[in-house]
Amino acid sequence: MTPTTDKIQPLPRKNKSAKRWILIALLALLLVAAAMITPSLSSYAPILGNLPVTPSLTPTVTATAPATATAPAAAAAPATATAAAPATVTAKATATAAATSTRTPTATQTMTPQAATEITIKVASVSSDLDLRDGPGRHYAAIRSLNYAEPLTLLGRYIYDTWLYVKTSDGQKGWVRINTVDLTGISLGYQPVRTPSSYPDVTITVSASINLRAGPSMDFSKLEKLSYGDPLTLLGQLNDHSWLYVRTSAGQEGWVQTISVSIDETNLLYDYYPIHTPPPTETSTPVILPDIEGRWIDIDLSEQMLYANEGATRVAAFQVSTGVNQYPTEVGQFKIYVKFPSADMSGNDYFLPDVPFVMYYSGDFGIHGTYWHRNFGTPMSRGCVNMNISDSEWLFNWASVGTLVNIHR
Repeated sequence: MTPTTDKIQPLPRKNKSAKRWILIALLALLLVAAAMITPSLSSYAPILGNLPVTPSLTPTVTATAPATATAPAAAAAPATATAAAPATVTAKATATAAATSTRTPTATQTMTPQAATEITIKVASVSSDLDLRDGPGRHYAAIRSLNYAEPLTLLGRYIYDTWLYVKTSDGQKGWVRINTVDLTGISLGYQPVRTPSSYPDVTITVSASINLRAGPSMDFSKLEKLSYGDPLTLLGQLNDHSWLYVRTSAGQEGWVQTISVSIDETNLLYDYYPIHTPPPTETSTPVILPDIEGRWIDIDLSEQMLYANEGATRVAAFQVSTGVNQYPTEVGQFKIYVKFPSADMSGNDYFLPDVPFVMYYSGDFGIHGTYWHRNFGTPMSRGCVNMNISDSEWLFNWASVGTLVNIHR
């Protein structure tokens, strides 16, 4: 048998690369076809219920969640959607879209405040002078008497927390003093501040010879001379209570210092009176002696002020205390005749050792420092001119023996 020289041929190989390219081409054709069929999506389209939609410029569809939707109950109310949902969107997606879209509320919800709980207090005083009054002060008219343990409805408080505005069980409204009722467990900070409807006319009296001024300062011009005991009607006050706005019996209105009048505190606390706005500041014309040169001292008893002058120029001004009515300070022109850094002073019923910075100008009368009171601005002495110690030291070093002292009202 003759051996065959032909070799066994291997099976032909399949062209795998060609098939791959065919698959890729088919996929590419499918993608192109899908792109042509699917509407283009905008990157700015809102996402409603995780479904991309194209926004509509004029929303016309009202989406209402079905009863089986899982959205909160508030979403069941009609809400205008911002876009029309595609026809293929399921009911669940529609409900989700309605729940998450911006909707226009159909009504504004407002919280209705609850009526404030009325607070009842009781009268806790047995004083015979216990009245319901027309205003926050004893100078207001009494409406009627109150009885111990009588219930009152708290309606408000005065700004200084000294009086309370209340209503009685029979419906009468008025004011009671805060220290006549039981406020255990009650915080007044939550009570509204009430103000009186009017301010009654209250008369005060002048306690020293003073000037009525155009404004609340010694720099304002003098309007009228006032004498001890003159009656004044209180109209207002400066915000720090240092000056009062008043009217004289002749009808002249102006300002006086609080320390220069007597106030009956059982009938009046001037806190009740309104703050009066002072006029623009003016400068009063100082007392100038004719043809005077050098240093001289001017003392105004009406204003309880001492001025240090050089010729026609005012150098310094100090508040002082001069003699009371029983022991008045002499009026006239004097000259300092002796000075002592300190000196003892005595009388029939007093002894004052080491009075500082004494300058005598007329007999036993002098200008000196004072350590036994600080009530400068009102008469306090037995004829001398009392000064604050630091002020008297300055004046002692400034003035000399022979310096003129002019004292007037």
